[in-house]
Amino acid sequence: MTLADIQNSIYRRTKTDSTSFSNANMLLALNRAYERVNSLIRRHIDNYRPTLWSASDLTTGTATPVFDSLYHDLIALWPSYEYASENVMANAGGFLNMINALEKDLVLFYGSRGYDVFTITIASPGVITKNKHGLRNEDRVSFITTGALPTGISVDTWYYVIYATEDTFKISATKGGTAINTSGSQSGTHYYYTDQQKRFIANKESNK
Repeated sequence: MTLADIQNSIYRRTKTDSTSFSNANMLLALNRAYERVNSLIRRHIDNYRPTLWSASDLTTGTATPVFDSLYHDLIALWPSYEYASENVMANAGGFLNMINALEKDLVLFYGSRGYDVFTITIASPGVITKNKHGLRNEDRVSFITTGALPTGISVDTWYYVIYATEDTFKISATKGGTAINTSGSQSGTHYYYTDQQKRFIANKESNK
């Protein structure tokens, strides 16, 4: 969901518009909801602090929450619940029930995954670095970020590991495929998740 989608969802649920729910109040409500969801994710991912939205983000309406799209509706539900509660609307309890269910699922979703921080080069192809990552060729990885990934890769998308070394690897859109090139710019902290079981990495010094 984009910010425009979220804003329209709030208007629809609360039977408001830009006059009765001003942009200034909307921005405050959206960022309160965003920070609440981010704080739940921080229970499981260190330093997960996406940048809050600005007035210009609200005006353009194209920005999207950086967490998994399954839970974007939480950003619409919290302002809707707050407005409904303040104005004694009958649907406030329904909004809260939806929030509780989605937040419970979100905590389980992020709590069941072991995210690791990585860096990636802007290059042809892009090279990912994570010391002693334990991944092998053809393992799958998916990314999230607190900012923006380089052009060429996306969040919440499965990629396959290729050319894995002890501390680096490249990725392909298909198993055994061509390495992906990255371009443009990037920001924030990047994390990857793999659906492969964690492997033990032996300490070379201990084997001497």
